[in-house]
Amino acid sequence: MRSDQLHGNAEPLSKSRLFAASSAEELHAMLQANNGASVLQVEGDGRNLSVIGNHCFLPHGELWFSHSTEKVTVDYPDDDILRVRFWHSGSGATCRGRSSLQVTQGQAIASTAAAEVDFEADFGQICWRAARERIEQKAAALMGRPLRTALNFETAIDLTGAAGSTLASIMSCMLNVADNANGLPLPTALGELEQAFIVGLLSAVTHDNRSLLDRPAGSAAPWQLRRAEGFIEANWDKPIRIEDLVDVTGTSARSLFRTFKETRGCTPLEFVRSLRLEHARRMLEDRDKDTTVTDVANASGFGDPGHFAKEFQRAFGERPSTILARKRVMVAA
Repeated sequence: MRSDQLHGNAEPLSKSRLFAASSAEELHAMLQANNGASVLQVEGDGRNLSVIGNHCFLPHGELWFSHSTEKVTVDYPDDDILRVRFWHSGSGATCRGRSSLQVTQGQAIASTAAAEVDFEADFGQICWRAARERIEQKAAALMGRPLRTALNFETAIDLTGAAGSTLASIMSCMLNVADNANGLPLPTALGELEQAFIVGLLSAVTHDNRSLLDRPAGSAAPWQLRRAEGFIEANWDKPIRIEDLVDVTGTSARSLFRTFKETRGCTPLEFVRSLRLEHARRMLEDRDKDTTVTDVANASGFGDPGHFAKEFQRAFGERPSTILARKRVMVAA
């Protein structure tokens, strides 16, 4: 799936503008304050320079959209922050660190080590960044045991294959939900999408623990599945973290997901979604409560009313607006 927000003309996170810089000095100050980076060079005299930075905090990391009218070279420090850059528009960017690679429509770049990045004139990028520790915690939950070594990622991410395409699709959904939040508290769905993004990243990128994740998963016991279901049912209106399911069941996330799929016909997170849709239908049908599709989408953790409507119709064969219209007729009668 290719969203206009990931590759196109729409400006991602447009309602969350953090800064706008019109000089190298302003840009340098903004980069230093927000991620410790430095401006090394602005091509030309900089008279036409205009750089914007849109920003959104997430439960595990941050989402950024940036665009520059002029070619800019930025130096990023050697730190424990993983940055994953996606192309949005313009000519692209070249990341020169351990190797020299380009951010293109078919290739994203993941980097933690120090690097100089040349952002071409009119280039726009979407960047997700998070502490490497957060990603390692998610990897440990998937495996059910602590990592033996720190995660070190290969830089290039092929977005043309199945795993890379899925990663780009999740990023597109994250942007849609973040934009639809419109300054309100972030919906439950966004944290879970970010969680899916991290899991997708661990699957799409080569790293030094990849062989452990690629091994066949074991099986979870029936009592562990029941504990997972009980936890989900008690917390359906809250973000469901993989780490929480691992703590509750005492097994690896991969084992839990595999056995859940084999015995229940769905993953734990699909089970979460079905529970939320059931609660959403009850909210829509409540004759004593005046509500809207957007209200119900937010209350049931979806955030994006359009996505909620599609999921609802897929589950129940009618759109949520149809239920509301029918309820109004019944109340009026």
